[in-house]
Amino acid sequence: MRPFGPHKTDRTSMRRTNTLLVAIAFAMLMGAGIASLVLASRAKQNAADVADTIGIRVEFHTIFSLIQDTETGQRGFLLTRDPAYLDPHYSARLEIERKLAALERHLADRPVQLQNVKALHDVARKRIEILDRTIALAGTGDFDGAIAEVANNRGQVLMDEGRSIVERALDGEAAVLVGRERTMANSYTLLSISLIGAIAAALVLATISIRLTRRAFATMASRKEELARLNEELEARVQERTRELEAAREMAEAEAGRAEYERGRVELLLREVTHRVGNNLAMVSSLLRMQQTKLDDEGARSALETARGRIQTIGTAQRRLRLGDDLQSTRADILLDAVVSDLADAGLDDSTITLSSNFDPLVVSSRDATTLAVVLGELVSNAIKHAFEGRDGGTISVSFTMTGGVPVMAVEDDGIGFDETDNPSARRSGLGSMIIENLSRQYGGEMRRWKNEAGGTSIHILLPRLKIGGGENAPLFQRPKSG
Repeated sequence: MRPFGPHKTDRTSMRRTNTLLVAIAFAMLMGAGIASLVLASRAKQNAADVADTIGIRVEFHTIFSLIQDTETGQRGFLLTRDPAYLDPHYSARLEIERKLAALERHLADRPVQLQNVKALHDVARKRIEILDRTIALAGTGDFDGAIAEVANNRGQVLMDEGRSIVERALDGEAAVLVGRERTMANSYTLLSISLIGAIAAALVLATISIRLTRRAFATMASRKEELARLNEELEARVQERTRELEAAREMAEAEAGRAEYERGRVELLLREVTHRVGNNLAMVSSLLRMQQTKLDDEGARSALETARGRIQTIGTAQRRLRLGDDLQSTRADILLDAVVSDLADAGLDDSTITLSSNFDPLVVSSRDATTLAVVLGELVSNAIKHAFEGRDGGTISVSFTMTGGVPVMAVEDDGIGFDETDNPSARRSGLGSMIIENLSRQYGGEMRRWKNEAGGTSIHILLPRLKIGGGENAPLFQRPKSG
């Protein structure tokens, strides 16, 4: 399910448009900001230029006023003959030189105004020389000559020339001032326009932001509603699926219960069958014993006893057989231990022979377990009968273990041993030996027999083809509960 799929194209187009508008607004805002900075810097420079122009005009006025001050001090001295009037004259002279020199440096990059400054400087120097000459005449007491020097109007001509130079310089600065004021006004106008542009860009950004925010909230609300609807549908599906699973679980439990019941029933039947087979074999064994008591021929009685013992062993195996969970396998050690116990109970009532066993917990099939029980019964019965002839007792050790990865059944005794010069074919001619060899051969059995260090006999049967459970594909065996 794709709950938000129908309007994906429209949202993509709208997102692109909004992104473009935001980019344009940001560009406008950045441009307006940069323009504002540039224009602000230019306006500041224009204001400085205007102030500089005004300062130059003031300097021209001041210099011309200082020239007039030197003339005023000279006339006061000539009229009153008081040297105190010469103080303004001398101080003005020094100030004129300083200001003219500073003004020349300041206007070094403006040739026209620099020319005016130099002309004014020349006029001031000439006028001061005339003033100095009249003061010198007065200083020698020739006041008439000094007044005659003043009356020749040469000083007045120089002052008129200086006034003309100052007026020309002021006119030039006035023109420059007008141009700079116009430039400054234009800069302020552009600055205002850029500020308005910045404000407009900010408004555009704010409008887009509000629009996007409202749309985002609307989208969130729509998705929240859609999500709530989907959650309701999902919960309904989950509940429906839960009911289906619960019903399936109940059915599975019922089927499992029926299967467990059937399995228990089958297992009970199998146990009943094996138990009845064992009981029937026990009955046959009892009948043979009864028949044995009616015979007078010792050979016949011995043959019946041997046959009865073998039937008894098979019966024991059937009665003691306990199948695993798969109803096909069993623990060999449990079964073989039961067989050995029954053989000991039957054949060692008044004997001093000790029977010990050591069985590994190996899992085998029920059919193989019965075969192993018959082979072990033959070996143990043979040892009980023949190993201790002429002796009071001894020990028989029985084992079924894994040796070198191969199942090995072993029966050892410390009895009289056997005659190694006997013909092996003669040893194998007995029915017991034939049974052992025939049953062992189906597992690739190899029987090894030798006289051990205790002087008795050791018989090991290697069963390499016997299938042992516990591997990857072996059924899990659990020891059955007692009772």
